[in-house]
Amino acid sequence: MKIKAKIGPTHDTAFFDDLQAVFDRHPDVAKNYSVRHIGRVVDFMKVDFGRQVAMSNVQDGEIVTKFVDRIPDPIPDMPTDLGCCAWKLTAHEWRCVEYCIMAPPE
Repeated sequence: MKIKAKIGPTHDTAFFDDLQAVFDRHPDVAKNYSVRHIGRVVDFMKVDFGRQVAMSNVQDGEIVTKFVDRIPDPIPDMPTDLGCCAWKLTAHEWRCVEYCIMAPPE
């Protein structure tokens, strides 16, 4: 028996149709982005993105993600892009929810 997920383009069709239109209008930028469902992580791990942020890095060929308390926003004189790789729209403001820290090749 095949169970159909209640997430993604086959379930949230209007949302994904709108995203497709945006991706179609901006193909050069869109090739660098994807869409990820975070509901299961939030529910299973009890993540609160208002209080926490994900920190992902590569270790031995695997992506390891830890959720840590976020530092207060904004920090004076700090660059706005410190490796943020995932954003969540909250109250009409995009907020970083994951930092991807890539180690330089050895």
